[in-house]
Amino acid sequence: MASSPDFVNYICEQLEGLGAVRSRKMFGEYMVYLNDKPVVIICGDRPMVKMLPCLEELLRGRPTEPPYEGAKDHYLLDPDDRDTLREAVRLAEEATPLPKKKAPKQKEPAPAEGPAPWDIVWPQHMKPGLSDIGAWVKNPLFEELAAWIETAYQVEPSIEFSKCSLDKGWNVKYKKGSKSLCVLYVRSGSFAAMVTLNAKQLLELEPLLSTFSGSFRKLYEKTSLFNGGKWLLVDVKEPAQLEEVQRLILMKAKPVKGKTEKP
Repeated sequence: MASSPDFVNYICEQLEGLGAVRSRKMFGEYMVYLNDKPVVIICGDRPMVKMLPCLEELLRGRPTEPPYEGAKDHYLLDPDDRDTLREAVRLAEEATPLPKKKAPKQKEPAPAEGPAPWDIVWPQHMKPGLSDIGAWVKNPLFEELAAWIETAYQVEPSIEFSKCSLDKGWNVKYKKGSKSLCVLYVRSGSFAAMVTLNAKQLLELEPLLSTFSGSFRKLYEKTSLFNGGKWLLVDVKEPAQLEEVQRLILMKAKPVKGKTEKP
């Protein structure tokens, strides 16, 4: 049973005249402070004080119990024995050091100035072209991958605006019929490719994982299953990562005959 505020106020009134008395709710119960020192803990309307050496003579023979599971035993005080209560609290206050004050939180430095976010430069009402996206990414691998997909699968990009807070802004989707090939998410100086593999495709991929980079294997391991498949989001900064994305796409769908061989 939690302590009642009325009972806590009653204990505080019993201590008036000893100094500055206040209470504070902690973990559903209450701590009573005298001169900013924690002296009495109240649990279930039972006032308790630590078993300090200075209290041995005054409280000898008093019942003891822990205020909560895992705590050390405390003396259980009689709330109606005002004189003993006040003397116990006075002695406890003298023996208790002031709590160490927490260092004030350092203000976080202002963010460094840099390019405006993608969704600000190209807001929802201003649709960019593929060349605009490539100019923002500033990585030739973006245009290389886009050209490879369009040639291999004879498809056109679908540029769509995402309101997702993680990758807010315009992105590029490629589909072959109703089947998604990949989604390209825009970064500054790089981009990420999302390739979704179903359970059957994962079975095809797993024996080949040793031929992928260590970073990709880590990505694969930490990506959770969803409906039996995985949504693999690969950051593309190096040619090796581009090749890995191409290999994943080839597992999803075969290219148009005669257009592109495996990378």
